[in-house]
Order: sequence, then C-alpha cells, then structure tokens
Amino acid sequence: MANPLGSCPTAFTRAALLALLALTAAGCHARLMRPPAMFNGTSAQPFATLPEAARDTSARIFYATNRQPLTKDQPLVYGAQRAAALSLGHIDTHIGQDQELVWDQLAQHSRGAGEGQRPRLTLDTPQALGPLLTTAPPRLVQQQTGEDATELETRFIPRNDPGRAAFRFAKALNAEMDATNHHEIYLYIHGYFNNFTDCVETAASLHHYNGRRGAVVAFAWPSRKHLLDYFADRESAQFSASDLRQLLVFLAEHTDAQRINIVAHSMGTYLTSSTLRELRLIAYDKDPQELRDAFRIGDVVLVAPDIDADVLQKVFFREGFDQVAQHLTLYVSPNDHALSWATRLLFGVLRAGNATADHLSDDQRRWLKANANVSMIDTTGQKTYGIGHSHHTQNPGVASDLLLLLAHRLSPGDRGLEYGTDTGVWQFPKDYAQRVQAIAQHVYPASPADAADAEPQTDQVPGACCITPSRFGPRLTPAQTPAQTPATVPATAPAPATANP
Repeated sequence: MANPLGSCPTAFTRAALLALLALTAAGCHARLMRPPAMFNGTSAQPFATLPEAARDTSARIFYATNRQPLTKDQPLVYGAQRAAALSLGHIDTHIGQDQELVWDQLAQHSRGAGEGQRPRLTLDTPQALGPLLTTAPPRLVQQQTGEDATELETRFIPRNDPGRAAFRFAKALNAEMDATNHHEIYLYIHGYFNNFTDCVETAASLHHYNGRRGAVVAFAWPSRKHLLDYFADRESAQFSASDLRQLLVFLAEHTDAQRINIVAHSMGTYLTSSTLRELRLIAYDKDPQELRDAFRIGDVVLVAPDIDADVLQKVFFREGFDQVAQHLTLYVSPNDHALSWATRLLFGVLRAGNATADHLSDDQRRWLKANANVSMIDTTGQKTYGIGHSHHTQNPGVASDLLLLLAHRLSPGDRGLEYGTDTGVWQFPKDYAQRVQAIAQHVYPASPADAADAEPQTDQVPGACCITPSRFGPRLTPAQTPAQTPATVPATAPAPATANP
C-alpha cells in the first residue's frame, strides 16, 4: 500500500518519529496517574468495598518477565536483554511515601480532591520467586529439578511441570485475591519504550484506581527503551508471545481466579493479539464457549493498538483471536499523533489505533454490529494529555470508562457511551462528564456503610443513563438487535480504506 505522504520517509523523518514515539509510548510515570473524571464532584468512593486491612498507601504488584536480570544478587534489577525463561515474582509499591501521605489523604487525591501535585510512586526491590518452567529450555529445567537430561528431552514438548516457584507464585496470587475478596487477576502489558519499572508503575496506578480489586500481574517483556529500537522492540514483542501464552495457561490451571483480564497498550496489543491467536489456533477444535471456560479470560482491552489495520482484520479477527475472551474492547482515536506519524513515516498503512468508523467498509460495519463480544470505542472528544497515545493513564474520561468496565463489567451503553447504529462504533457523547459522574454515583457506594448495605457487585446495576443493564456487549433496542446466528469475519471484506489520519 502506498505511503500516504506519497514519498519515502527520509532518515531524518524516521528519526523524528522515533523521538516522538519515545516521548509518548511509555504509558507510565513516576506519579500516580490522573484521577478518573467520574469521581470529580461526586460522593462516590472507589475504595468503599475494600477491606479495612487492605487500605494502605502501599500495594503489592506481581510480575512475570522474560527480561534478563542485570545483577546476580540483590538488589535485583531487570534489564532489556531477553531471558531464556519467564521469571515470576512480586514487588511492593508505595504511593506518596515521600509526602508521608496517610490513607485518607490518598483517597482524597484519588477522587481529584487532594491538594498539591499528584502523589509520587516508589518501588521496592523486586522479590523473585523463580522461573515458570513450562517456558524454560531443558538445561534450566534440569538445574531446577535435578532430573535426568535425556528424560527431559524426551518429555520436553508437553512441558507439563511449571515448577515449585510457579506454585509459590500461584499461592501468593490466591492469597492476594482472598485478601481483597475479589477473585480476578488483571494483567497489564506495556508498549514500546518501556522498562521494567515503567510497566510496574502503570500496573500500580491502574490497580489503585480499580479499587485495589483482585491481584495484578505486570507482564514486562524486553522492550529496550532506546530511541532507535522500535523495530527491535517489535521483534521482542513477537518473541514474548509464547511466554505470555504459557503464563495464561498456568494462571487458568493453577490459580483460583474466576476471570483473568488483560489490559494492553500500544505495541503490547500486538503481543497480546498474537498470544490470543495462538490459543485459538491450538484449540481450533473447540467452540468459543469451551475456550472461555478453559482459559477463563474475561475482558481483553487493547488501548491505542499499534497493529497494522489489515493484519488486525486478516490475521487476528479472521482467525478468531477475539473468541478466546468473554469481551474484547478496542480504544481508538484519530487524534493519536504517535500512531498517525507511524502510519505516515514508518509503515504507510493505517494503524488500528487510528481507525475510526470512517475507515470501515460496509462489510466490516455489519460484522462489528453482529458480534456483541467486540466493542470498538472512538475516544474523540476526550482529551488524552501529551500527544494523545496513552488513553488509559493520560485521559480521565477514557480511564473512567475502562475502570467501569474492569470493576463493574458494565456494557458500553451502561457506561454512558453512545452507539452508532449505522457503524457499530461506540462514541463518547458531549455530556459524557455528567453521565459518567451520575453512573459513578450509582455504582460506587458513598461510604463503607453504604457498601455493606448494597447488593453484591456481581448483580446487575443499571447505569444512570440506561433503562436496563447489560454486560459484555452493546445494549441494543429490538430494532437494532442483530441476528443471533454466529458471525464470522467476511472472507472478502476489503481492508480499511487508507486515509491520512
């Protein structure tokens, strides 16, 4: 496909783009992310259901990384080189430690009512538990287990033994879920130009605003965080897909999680999509419900997907990667300047994170409307700070929508979004701020006493904008409801039209 600019990008323009991506692709900061817009001016308390013992300015984040450590001894530091196996562990994070914040002050800041700058995030030294042996070569398995190397070679392909360290990891995850009385795991997968610390910091921010629910795992793949290593990072993302797949299988088989949710950003969406595609192809003979029962993958959220729009359709959707999850959400924006410049100067093909309803063919719109387990959300009208790429951490409106999805499993309509009946794409209405604040007031208790009197969170609670609640799909009127027969990606559907973003 031709370059939208009509000419080959020069070395200078490529370097300029990489500098731009470097400034924006890291979704994490040393401070707590901006408070979600839904709490502004309301009495809603995101932590009202959190057990008293868990109300602390510190929180534990679990991690899984295939980065090599830079040090053999403590303090443990993970670098950017690829490791032979996935390492598991945990790290304690602290919010406002330098300001000596107490819990009540932090809760005020989290609702946008605090004074001064946003609290800083600080991290302790990572505490490694050991490798996930199903991702390890025979040599490492022999070192860990003492088993005969010849026998290991003959039984290596099934890779059935995750190892003692992995079981300790699962036990710790179960304990964390028990402590918060919420049996879900949330994986965060970072994008280009992120180091290990960046990934953990973003995971910690999202965990905090998600009401400290369940257990969070930061999946830190070996991005180099170097200006000129965009394409090397892309190779490392592909390298990491099998490790992520083995991790997901392990979590489904050996933890008490009722649902395993994934939030991926930018290039991390390419890694995530590749992994889900692998799971679908491996289990090609199973229907979608069997897949979801086996892997227990709940919500998968792709934020600003840095994926070729043609590849997303032909390789991922057409081969059923969305069927592995209960629901797939894509946040896109024509105002994502990082992806716009990537289209213009690096690829010449539209990135999926820039695609809007205008780029969809009639066949693609029909497919989107017929598949209620996929939601495409155009963030136009909601300001993403910086250069418009990190919607999940730098856009208070999108963060509100994401957290209502993760914490309460509300459908887009019940989260205050508007459905394009002609396009199948969800949008933020002009009065979104008022809508989402009314919804937050309804679904978040105003106090712990109110939380005790409220119905369980898993019950269906209608949003303030809606007549009836629905989950995991668009709330359509009878006239809009598509046929209930399974839909597939049209084999002859044309790729999204190319246009200058």
